[in-house]
Amino acid sequence: MKVIHIVENLDKGAVENWLVNIFIESRKIRPEWDWTFYCILGKEGRLDERVRNAGGKIIYSPVTISHKAKFLKHLRNVLRAGRYDIIHSHHDYLSGFYLLASAGIKFRRRFLHVHNTDKALPVGNKTVHNLLLRPFRTIGSYLSDTIIGISKNTLAEFTGSEKIGKRHAILYYGIDMSRFNVPALRSEVRKNLNLPENSRILLYAGRMNDLKNPEFVVDVLMHLLKLRPDVYAVFIGSGDKEKNVIQKAQTLNITSHIRQPGWYDNVPVLMKSSDVFVFPRKEYPKEGLGLVVVEAQAAGLPMFITEGIVPDAIVIPELAHVNSLHDPKQWAEQINEVLNKSLPISPEESLELMKNSAFELGAAARNLVDLYEH
Repeated sequence: MKVIHIVENLDKGAVENWLVNIFIESRKIRPEWDWTFYCILGKEGRLDERVRNAGGKIIYSPVTISHKAKFLKHLRNVLRAGRYDIIHSHHDYLSGFYLLASAGIKFRRRFLHVHNTDKALPVGNKTVHNLLLRPFRTIGSYLSDTIIGISKNTLAEFTGSEKIGKRHAILYYGIDMSRFNVPALRSEVRKNLNLPENSRILLYAGRMNDLKNPEFVVDVLMHLLKLRPDVYAVFIGSGDKEKNVIQKAQTLNITSHIRQPGWYDNVPVLMKSSDVFVFPRKEYPKEGLGLVVVEAQAAGLPMFITEGIVPDAIVIPELAHVNSLHDPKQWAEQINEVLNKSLPISPEESLELMKNSAFELGAAARNLVDLYEH
């Protein structure tokens, strides 16, 4: 089997990280398969070495997509020369544009993979964006054999229907659950973050942008500090709302209870050493899946989330507290209750449940292999 994946580039993106992990895991199942990654950005990424070491190939587009005709011509030449069995495009609505290059070329299967719900195209003009969205979806649907969603909601947002047809599939992201076979290092983590030994950590992890809504955590923290002085909010990630978080904390005079270390190298240890996971994603558009929510469950963390997280991501309902964004005081009161009680399920039990779920890396790789073979 020869497979070509069309991606941005193999760098920091969640999609590409998942895909590289799935590729490496799939080598255990089908080591003879030939995988190629076509990177539309035309530049190297930090995951390239891992791909090559595992036997994968990488092709960098020498033409940007702004030069539409030249881009499609190069991609079409690559597709023809490669004689691939599978073409798998990972760019949601823009996949319709890429798949134009495959028209008339014989493949065993064409896959269009929808990873997000935000209906985005890299077009600067909003009017042009809205005009192109429907045609790109139509072209992508017509030129693909199977449309894959990372959740039921993601698929429904793209297809316009909650019905899962014969040409549709759900493929959940898989993560390496063995990464969470680590002990909590509460003292070490608090020392690294310059926190008091007995402090309680509210953990936010993810992009710090408007949709992820990190500023709301500051509002929750303000109310929670009125109930108990031992709580600190730790923000893992980066984005255009980093400064807003600090500015709001300064306004509320609680900056001493905020930590922003940026991206953190050992997320499993940090999660297992925290007390509560807080992810106040705005409720529409919903998160495509919320891989960080899956990871929080693997760590056994109580989670405070919104309906912006799709139900597919909730494997352990005992850990999930779903609230609206109308009342940060209510969030604070509920978090305080959770901090005053023992966990409803042990971290060991949580991890075991996640290892037996569809989000386990090996299970996700087998599901992808099954899609290709059938």
